[in-house]
Amino acid sequence: MSSPYWNPKEPRPGPYRPPGWAPGGPVPGQGAPPPGWGPPVPGPVPGHGAAPGRGAAPEPATLGRRLAARLIDYVLAVVAAAAFFVVMILVTVALTGNEETSDAEANLWALLFVFGWGLLLFFYDWLYLVTWGRTLGKMMVGVKVVSAADGGRLSQGQAMGRAAFFGLPQSLPCVGHVFTLAESLAALSDRRARTLHDRVAGTVVIRA
Repeated sequence: MSSPYWNPKEPRPGPYRPPGWAPGGPVPGQGAPPPGWGPPVPGPVPGHGAAPGRGAAPEPATLGRRLAARLIDYVLAVVAAAAFFVVMILVTVALTGNEETSDAEANLWALLFVFGWGLLLFFYDWLYLVTWGRTLGKMMVGVKVVSAADGGRLSQGQAMGRAAFFGLPQSLPCVGHVFTLAESLAALSDRRARTLHDRVAGTVVIRA
């Protein structure tokens, strides 16, 4: 005669589960399990953020880093412009054999130096951004320009539009520089620190 009591030496009988039942699923005839019942679901460990490279948003570059990068770019542009003018003068002297510069030539060089600054910045920014996504100054301070939509590489249109909006207005002495300063300070009112030329081109500057 079998004992009605459970023998500790034998496996403890569990609740009846019909064939095909899976953990966490409803038991036929009993409805859905109560909320929260079932095997644990893996989740983030408290105190730990997202794993590196897995959905972590890139950190926007601070205005200080961007200003430092731009100052470096300005110095490099001035050096390049000065070298260009020296080379062109030497070439002109070698071709004409005349070491004296006429008033017309002097006025032309002066106009190019004053009003060509914005054009120089445009080509400088455009060519570097479309090729490497950063200028020499940005490389030195560790920032990069990416697409604001997906964080990817800039398209030709984005690089050209950004460079044009920033550089070309500076072809106008004083007025253009004031405009560029004002639109750059707009980064202070944006949570991703984007200037107006960033918003127009759909770009954002991040730490790299």
